[in-house]
Amino acid sequence: MPCAGAIGTPSVVPLRAPIRGKTSNHIDTSTFIELATPTPFCKLYFTTDGTKPSPFHRSPLGKESTFKYRGPFTLRPGKRTLKVIAVLRGGLQESAIITKTFHVDDVGSSDFSDDDSSTMIMTSDTDTSSTAKPKSKKKIAGKPKSSVVAWAATRPQSAPPPEMEGPFTPTNYSGTQINCWGVPPENWPVTAGPGNVPVMAGPNVMVPPWAAQSGNQIGYYTQQMMNGIQADRQQGVGALLTQKLDETRQQTVADVRRALEETTLKSPAPAPVPAIEYPSKEPKLKPVSPGNGNWKAQLEHIYAHLLDLAKNNPGFKGTIAEPKLGKVIGADFDEEDDSYLLTIAIAKYGVPKKKPVVVPKKKPETVTITPKPKKPPPVKKTEEGPKPKTQKPAGTKPKDPEPYFETEEYEQDPTLYPYEDFNAEQDCEVLRKAMKGFGTDEAAIIGVWGYRSSSQRQEIIKMYKTMFGKDLIKELKSEISGNFWNTVHALCLPAADFDANELHKAMKGLGTDEDALIEILCTRTNTQIQTIVANYKRMFSKDLEKAITSETSGHYKRLLVALLQANRDESQTFDRTKAKQDAKDLYEAGEKKWGTDESRFNVILVSRSYAHLRAVFQEYKKISKKDIEDAIKSEMSGDIKNGMLTIVRCIKHKPAQFARQLYKTMKGLGTDDDTLIRIVVSRCEVDMVQIKEEFEKAYKQTLGQFVADDISGDYLKLILALIDDQGAKAGKKSKKSKKPEPEPEEEDEEEEDEDE
Repeated sequence: MPCAGAIGTPSVVPLRAPIRGKTSNHIDTSTFIELATPTPFCKLYFTTDGTKPSPFHRSPLGKESTFKYRGPFTLRPGKRTLKVIAVLRGGLQESAIITKTFHVDDVGSSDFSDDDSSTMIMTSDTDTSSTAKPKSKKKIAGKPKSSVVAWAATRPQSAPPPEMEGPFTPTNYSGTQINCWGVPPENWPVTAGPGNVPVMAGPNVMVPPWAAQSGNQIGYYTQQMMNGIQADRQQGVGALLTQKLDETRQQTVADVRRALEETTLKSPAPAPVPAIEYPSKEPKLKPVSPGNGNWKAQLEHIYAHLLDLAKNNPGFKGTIAEPKLGKVIGADFDEEDDSYLLTIAIAKYGVPKKKPVVVPKKKPETVTITPKPKKPPPVKKTEEGPKPKTQKPAGTKPKDPEPYFETEEYEQDPTLYPYEDFNAEQDCEVLRKAMKGFGTDEAAIIGVWGYRSSSQRQEIIKMYKTMFGKDLIKELKSEISGNFWNTVHALCLPAADFDANELHKAMKGLGTDEDALIEILCTRTNTQIQTIVANYKRMFSKDLEKAITSETSGHYKRLLVALLQANRDESQTFDRTKAKQDAKDLYEAGEKKWGTDESRFNVILVSRSYAHLRAVFQEYKKISKKDIEDAIKSEMSGDIKNGMLTIVRCIKHKPAQFARQLYKTMKGLGTDDDTLIRIVVSRCEVDMVQIKEEFEKAYKQTLGQFVADDISGDYLKLILALIDDQGAKAGKKSKKSKKPEPEPEEEDEEEEDEDE
């Protein structure tokens, strides 16, 4: 029910002239009380015993205590506390409750009748709310006698009329008190009751005096009216009235019921009273919330859809209904690509809140993150002898490498090792401090995120939510932006999830990033591809093969689908005879015939082992006098050519292929940041040392210097930390003005790729 105060406050007015020496709340039993309200279409309800009026529950214990106001009324002697409330039609709004206390003096009992319920306040309950005894009658000087006082003066003191039960005396609007027989009080018949107490005789044992005199059964006022009729017509009118009364008395109860039924059947059924519509407790379910700063409507929208979700989802409903929930201790609202994420933290009932774990530090005011041990720079190859192997720092390589970063057949050295003195709780404290308050300490974020392995980063993300109850990825997103955030976000994902996310991003929206599809599927091992397929299904609820077939076509689609089967022979042995036969088949499917049989290239390049295919390439050059890459360039075009070339180059030497891709991302104007981030993040824990060596060998410049000349800021610092080349600085060599000249063979290939 709406709160009180929506409508005007009622007023309580005693209808009497001011009396000197008495307050306005000092009245007697002959003073009428009038109730009023300034608001139209309101009903008034009141009590006289000081209790709160209850308009919809007027008889709580079988005794009426709340009365509906119909007209002025008088109060019984004693102290009476009147409480009044105004209720709008329909009961949807109430006024404030007005309270007024009256001291009522007894100046004689009042006479009344209950024949006009539409103009009287009626009650049948005995007033027990006041224990005040009636005071002795006193004559009030200067006060005109009312009709009640006048009647009481002529009434015999030995035969008072019976008193009306209840706390007040009803009256009609004419101001005259009328009994049930319609006669003045001085003519009331009385009889002696038990103990010689005068009481009124009931209608069954007495006959009104005028009836005994006239012989008819009409009322007193009817008789007075007939007295004004001409004498020659009085007898006829009286006889007619007597006849009608006799006919009425002769009707039986059955006749009355029958007449009522006939009248009910003839009369049209009354229109049904419209039910009161109370405001619904549950908000309406709407497809879209109003927004525009209306936070209450936004919360009601969420509440309505949560109720609908619970009704349609028995699992959620059963889960949420089981525990006892405490108060909401925190909430967070974030925006995703295609949805909003509302996170609510609710306290467990009866479980004290745990304080976040704080790791004691020797210097609490500052936390210094020590980078991993620096590795000596790679030794450059001299003309006189072969290039020695890169020296790895002792005791830094993990004993058990992660399954996803499995070692392939060539030597692999990462630039990012697991941090030796790793402490997840301490790293969480550093990140929390870096993002707390105004501004962000990007150097602290780089100090943690640029020197922790993939498994250590996942442990930090989990520990951060345990310690602070917040999602670290969302916290980072709210603090940083641009390519710096893109790199940090890539490092937040597990390796397989990152590859699956990159494939999804390559096929999202209009167009397809074929280079990303080729790079990932053509360079991953069988185990890695199987993990990617499973994670893609879990993350996006869609089959990766179906997604690729819907975005690609032709021989290029068949190549990618074949790679998704992850069925390559990974043995390190080969048969020279079979290698010669496969080389012959490739020659006959390409150069020897008109047109190209791409399916034959698929069969051999996708299913054979790397060791076997290297032997095939050697035999092919003997047969064709041409390198296999040149043959593919002359026989194929478009995406299928790029896919086949990527496979061939990875088979020959995978680090050289990634070095080539990195060079393409930064050459000329602009930078392909997506490809740069993808290669650095995915290879820094695999073979980035070999990639850097191949890059410097091919382009006569270190990878770090090449990157430093192309990007800047915190983005540059994080990339240099991942490739372990923090000493590189921009400006030493302007690659934009003077590019290192690639080898002639490489230059021709670049021109052909650009023509495509």
